Formats: sequence, C-alpha cells, structure tokens
Amino acid sequence: MNTRPLLSLVAAGCLLSSFGCAQDPAPDEPSHDDASGNQTPLPDSAVVAGPVTPPVELHGQLQVVGTNLVDASGTPVQLKGVSSMWLNWESRPFAESKDALRFMRDNWKLSVIRASMGTEAQSGYLNGNQAGMQKKVETIIQNAIDLGVYVLVDWHTEKAVDQQADAITFFTTLAQKYGSYPNVIWEPYNEPNGYTWEKIKPYHEAVVDAIRAVDPDNVIVMGTPKWSQDVDIAAQNPVTPTSGTANLMYTLHFYACTHKKSLRDKADAAIAKGLALFVTEFGATPADGGVPSKGDDYVCRDETNLWFDWMGLHSIGGVSWKLDQCVDTSCILTSDAPATGPWTDNYLTSDVGAKAVSTGVTQGGGHGLFVVDWLRR
Repeated sequence: MNTRPLLSLVAAGCLLSSFGCAQDPAPDEPSHDDASGNQTPLPDSAVVAGPVTPPVELHGQLQVVGTNLVDASGTPVQLKGVSSMWLNWESRPFAESKDALRFMRDNWKLSVIRASMGTEAQSGYLNGNQAGMQKKVETIIQNAIDLGVYVLVDWHTEKAVDQQADAITFFTTLAQKYGSYPNVIWEPYNEPNGYTWEKIKPYHEAVVDAIRAVDPDNVIVMGTPKWSQDVDIAAQNPVTPTSGTANLMYTLHFYACTHKKSLRDKADAAIAKGLALFVTEFGATPADGGVPSKGDDYVCRDETNLWFDWMGLHSIGGVSWKLDQCVDTSCILTSDAPATGPWTDNYLTSDVGAKAVSTGVTQGGGHGLFVVDWLRR
C-alpha cells in the first residue's frame, strides 16, 4: 500500500527494520524546509529546582471521561514521555535503569515511559526469548511503580491479530501482578498493519475482556489500522467488549515530516465521534525514523510544533520514539550517553536547522533535545 519506496521499511511498527516507524501513503511529502532555526538548549547541568511530586502521586488513578483522559480529581491530564527502543533490539538497557527514570522524571518532567516489547521479531517474546522479554518489561513496570511514574506496556508488533492467545496470556499474567497499581496503562497492539478493522476489533475485545477479568479499571489503549493512523475508521465501529467500554482509548501515531494536516483531520473526525486518543508513539522525523542511509536524517520542528499545539488543545498525551542511541534522527541519546544517566543536555541528539548534525561518533543529529524541551514545558 505504500507508494514511496523510500519508506518501504517501517520499524517502530514493522519487522523489517529495527529503527523505522509508522508510515502511510500520505500525500504530503517530507520537506527539508519544515524545520528552521537553532535550538537554545538548557545548560548541560539543568535540573528542576526543589522537590518533584511524582506524577502518580499528583494525578492518581486515571480514567477516560468522554474524549479526555482525566486524573482522580476529574481534571484532564496530558501525559508526556518517551518510549524504549524495541526491548529485543535496544543498544543498551536505557529504559530499564531506575536511576535514569528518576532523572527523566525530575529533570525532563517525564510522566510516562513506554516499554515496547517485540513479539515475533528476532529475539522477541515469541521468538525464543519469552523469559528475557518479560523480565525487561517487569523491570520497567516496577521502576515506574517505585518512582510514581505511569508506564505503557506495549505488545509491539503489526501482527497481534495472529497472536491473540499469547497476548491474552501475557497481559493476564501482568494484570494479575500489577493491575492493582494506578501506574499501569495497557497497550495490547502497537501498530496494526495488513488487517482490516473488522479483524482488529475482535482481537481488542478478547484482550480487553481478559485484562478486565483481573484489572477492572486501568486504562487500555488500542491500536488502529494502517500503523495506528486510521482512527476515523475505528470511530465508525468502536470496540464493544463484554466487560464494557470504560477507560478505553485508541492509538494515534505520527511522524511529523510525513504525517501532517491530513492525519490531524482524521484524528479530529475520530474525536468528533467520541473517541479518546493517545499518541503512544511519535517522531519529529520522517516516517522511517530518520535513516541517514536513505537521506532522511532531518528533523521537522515546525510541523511537530503544529502537532504539539494540536495535542495540547485536546489534552492528548504523547510518547516519543525512541530512548536509544543510533544514527537515526529519532534516537534521543547520543552515542556517549551513559546507560544509567544522568542525561544532561549534552547527551541529547540535536538538529541544526532542517538537517541533523553530523560530527562523528560522539554527537550525531536527531530530535532528542527538541523532544525533551517539549517534555519540560
């Protein structure tokens, strides 16, 4: 279905590349002119002054009211955070570090972290590494609970429709162990692709019912067709599990150099029909995640700011791809970033104008500083 060979490999939701991200055959082509100007970073030693109230202590049990995610007091809340790399492909265990999570909470104002667990991919949960993957996910969940941060538990695949029994086992096990904690948000299907909504919907209903059998109230965010972009199609026939529709949200993904106003229009249509949306993955990059070998090593700050404004208007939470170090512009950390932090601004990838920096093995270019600046607003 993709008409552009440049974006034929998708990795955040596709199994062909470990670094790419959501895509669609959008009519808007990426432009190097989308980003302009230089960033003025906070000092490398920048820290948040004074004590920090952990997000879960501040907001408590989340729930969905209408199209809004609200906290225990009924106030709309916009969660902001970062996603791990595919946990089966990460370069170092950044997302599993409690010290690093504490630093992100206190210095980046991060309120949610996403644990993205590959399933059928190489070394994934369904590909010879079930125990290893579950251990990584549980480490991230427990760290989030200990530090009062929300955590998205992501079944990271395009093919979950064919993995329903395994997904039910996985989420039931974790819900039995962690479902009583308000920190947890379940994400049973990262980026459906190659399946109609008529196939995806029954999967969601079965997994939601399994989770609700042991966890009656934590929020569940459900993937939508075409790499979690066709939220308007899902809105025409919403999920109706036997356990009820309380505290259900729908996934929207964007990569700003590729996905522009046309995708926001689809999201607006879904909201108008009553869907609550959560951007569980985004990038300020082209849809492949900013792969230099494809000439996509740039960051579209202006277009991403339009997305940030739109998300703020609707109080829609967002999680940036990805907490890892690599040459892609969607990588947040530089190659010399320590595995456990602290990640002061000199350890964040940074763009200059529309083109990413290329200064050898130490810095590299990317959206890291730009994304963290958004988190700290």
